[in-house]
Amino acid sequence: MQLIPIPLEGSPDLASVPITASVREWIDGNQAFYKVVSFAPPWTAYLAVEEDAVVGTCAFKGAPKPGIVEIAYATRPDLEGRGIATRMAMELVRISRTTDPAVRIIAQTLPEVNASTRVLTKCGFAQVRDAVDDEAGTVWEWELPA
Repeated sequence: MQLIPIPLEGSPDLASVPITASVREWIDGNQAFYKVVSFAPPWTAYLAVEEDAVVGTCAFKGAPKPGIVEIAYATRPDLEGRGIATRMAMELVRISRTTDPAVRIIAQTLPEVNASTRVLTKCGFAQVRDAVDDEAGTVWEWELPA
């Protein structure tokens, strides 16, 4: 898996990988999010590419503050159940640990066992508390032990 950074403006450098309508939505959505949380590489969004196709998107939900960074990921619906989200999450962990090993990495999920909770468990995260998300309401918060 290769993670291609989504730039602040314009299109990512995808070489020969086609940008479909759904990929364009991911790019536009993340670029709009940058205007809310700032653009601070490497704490940005990425397109995940495998075998010359975009298979998903993943992101840090902004730069760490204070010493905590949240991750998020989404797999193309037609490719779910193939471990792509797990690989994306692990790549985000690698980027975070390489950039600043002291940063705590968290994620949030709906408060029910689902594919995302299985991804986080496989990646070594532990459910640590309930939290409130502005859009989703009550969520489970997960943290990766240092």
